[in-house]
Amino acid sequence: MAQESKISAAEHCYRTLSHKIVSLELKPNEPVGEQALAKMLGVSRTPVREALSRLSAERLVDLRARAGVIIAPIRLDAVRTAQFVREKLEMAIVAEAAAQSNRRILLGIRQAIEEQELAIYENSPELFFEADERMHGLFCALAGRESVWSFISDAKKHMDRLRKLSIQSGHMDVLVEDHRRLTEAVAAADAEGAASTMQLHLRRVLDDLPDIRRSFPQFFEPEQL
Repeated sequence: MAQESKISAAEHCYRTLSHKIVSLELKPNEPVGEQALAKMLGVSRTPVREALSRLSAERLVDLRARAGVIIAPIRLDAVRTAQFVREKLEMAIVAEAAAQSNRRILLGIRQAIEEQELAIYENSPELFFEADERMHGLFCALAGRESVWSFISDAKKHMDRLRKLSIQSGHMDVLVEDHRRLTEAVAAADAEGAASTMQLHLRRVLDDLPDIRRSFPQFFEPEQL
């Protein structure tokens, strides 16, 4: 029982810290201490160390001998790798989704887009991000590949930090228009059109990169400035 509790605590720490890093609640290049994290999470330092070890393997934190724990800066190689993986998988997903017919899921996708429009009206990047995530997950469901979304979600963490900054910078209108075109292509059974729209859509974050780096230089590796 004690071992199960220990594993559960470590997993809780990992998931919580991963979310805080990806959401930018813990900012890139920010120093954090094990003891402070343990206090914040309400656990001992042991599960925190286990979580940090996993996050270090994912390059989301840097463990430095003298400086301690540093939230990893945004690394362009990691962003580009995540974007590449996501692009290839989601292009295939929407092409397969275009061959399916499920009005309930398509309705859910359109409702998610409406929530994105509401988020723009309310100037809520967080609401927009949540609705965006749900929409992409529903495309996986429409293709009959729900489990692939979990894989994509894990693979795109480095890309998500850049996406958060892009959304905060006010690039939501263009994304919603992409989502509308993507949905209509899928609904029209246009697999090629859906795949090409998804490719364009997922490359926008790289197009935004120069502006984001100028606006948030403190979040990137110094040699990348």
